[in-house]
Amino acid sequence: MWRKLKNIFGEIAQEYDAWYDQNPLFLSEIKALRALGEVPSPGLEIGVGTGVFAKALGFKYGLDPSPEMLSLAQKKGIFCICGVGEKAPFKDHIFKACGLFFTLCFVSDPRKVIRECRRILTSGGLLFLGFIPQESPWGKFYEEKARRGHRIYRWAHFRKGEEILLLLKRERFSILKGYSSLFQPPSTQPYEEEPQEGLWPEAGFWAVLAIKN
Repeated sequence: MWRKLKNIFGEIAQEYDAWYDQNPLFLSEIKALRALGEVPSPGLEIGVGTGVFAKALGFKYGLDPSPEMLSLAQKKGIFCICGVGEKAPFKDHIFKACGLFFTLCFVSDPRKVIRECRRILTSGGLLFLGFIPQESPWGKFYEEKARRGHRIYRWAHFRKGEEILLLLKRERFSILKGYSSLFQPPSTQPYEEEPQEGLWPEAGFWAVLAIKN
């Protein structure tokens, strides 16, 4: 699947990057992720795309299969590597932090990606996640887009929030904290939100911090 997505995201790289510029939804997500704490260095974002999250949060390294996306991330000062999260091209135990932001819904096997994060993280390394819970209004909104054949979201597989948390625990990560955002319904004019502590099923975005046991 990653080969198909690589081509699709490559074709829309400029449009994708422009969508984030001063977007109140993105700014709300970044506030929730920053509430998790500072990203230790060196940090790697898997599925870095055009580097908007990496730049905003302080990840210095980015991994992605799309050269077109990586070209834009590189211009933002991110050290870029072409590859996939299921088989990260890195030695064991070299990063103090990994980031996964809207990545798990676009991989065929999220467990492999989480295991790779564990492998390349140092002892006590941190995993930062940001995702849309399937059960939230926003999850249902994007699933409807997928059913209608949306160019990108037709390839996405959203998962329930508890499913993601259980996956982390099974792969020997302990959850340290979580914040929620996007309580606004998808039908409203987007506006910037302050994050709320905790993981709320009605929220469209979960920011989760976990530590490698």
